[in-house]
Amino acid sequence: MEKRLVKILISLLLVLLAVLSCFVVARMCDDSTLNRRLSESIDEKTATVMKLTSASAVASAGISAIPGDTATPIAEKLADLTGYFLIVLSVLYTEKALLSMLGAAAFKILVPIACAAGIAGVWFWGRGKLLARKLALFAIAIAVAIPASLLVSDGIYENYSARIDETLASSEELNEETAPLAQANRDESIVQTILARLSETAASLADKAAQLLNRYVESVAILIVTSCILPCLGLVLILWLTKTLFGVDVIARAKEAARPVREPGAHPGEDGRRGA
Repeated sequence: MEKRLVKILISLLLVLLAVLSCFVVARMCDDSTLNRRLSESIDEKTATVMKLTSASAVASAGISAIPGDTATPIAEKLADLTGYFLIVLSVLYTEKALLSMLGAAAFKILVPIACAAGIAGVWFWGRGKLLARKLALFAIAIAVAIPASLLVSDGIYENYSARIDETLASSEELNEETAPLAQANRDESIVQTILARLSETAASLADKAAQLLNRYVESVAILIVTSCILPCLGLVLILWLTKTLFGVDVIARAKEAARPVREPGAHPGEDGRRGA
């Protein structure tokens, strides 16, 4: 009788924990000051990437108007950076989605499932207790990993944000100097007149363009490290815990799913012989 009473009390406690997790803790997690701060930080980084993308496009057009062969490769390299900005932008949007979804998923789904498994373990399923502990640990890791990695990346980003601001300022300055050249539409007589009026020569403008490219490369590196690599450490932790707790290697499963399916009876070298 005492054991049955203990089981009933534990079950009621787990039901209460599931309700609190689903309706109280999940709401507190969504409305927490930390989540709002991290979300605002992601929005600021997104706006910075947008500014860098538009500024690099304008700078590339202006640099290509500088007479001579030196500036053209610089303009092309600057235009190629748009692809990297797009990658960073995609990662930032993914981070914001994960920040808002994973906390809710942990406390609204995983913790109640863990409590249900714990109740089953108390009454009739021996493995339920172990599964409940694993799910609870996994839920806590999901709720903590992404915000923690974003906090680390924000701390590093603040140390280097001045470099990005300098890049935007230098880009705007060079755009103002090359704007008349771009408007001249490469008419040699007009371009030479504009260069004569400018305090900078074509060679010095090309040097400025090269320095600006270096600044943009440095800014891209800062954004990739602080917005892509460091936040991904949280996902790496989640994947590692998935493999450790549940024995599921997500990366290996994804590779197997990506492999082409061979036809029955086909040999590895058969396709090569057919092609020959």
